[in-house]
Amino acid sequence: MLPFYLLHEPVIVAFAWIIVRWHAPILVKYPVLVAASFTATLVIYEFAVRRYRITRLLFGMKPQNAPRTDPRPRRARRTADVRRLSV
Repeated sequence: MLPFYLLHEPVIVAFAWIIVRWHAPILVKYPVLVAASFTATLVIYEFAVRRYRITRLLFGMKPQNAPRTDPRPRRARRTADVRRLSV
């Protein structure tokens, strides 16, 4: 979760810059800051980092596995391949 860790700091600072100016008690500001920053960080991670190969690379994540084209389970494919070779 390195990308989440790297993204959370600027998001918290941005939201805090706005929320600190509110004329509200700290018991209101803090939960709003936590909820807003967590939600925004999660959305940024999901839609800007996790789904694209280049941003995965920039954040040090492994590339996603290519989807399997054969719907059969691995064992069924292996058994079918062995039978085909032995005939």
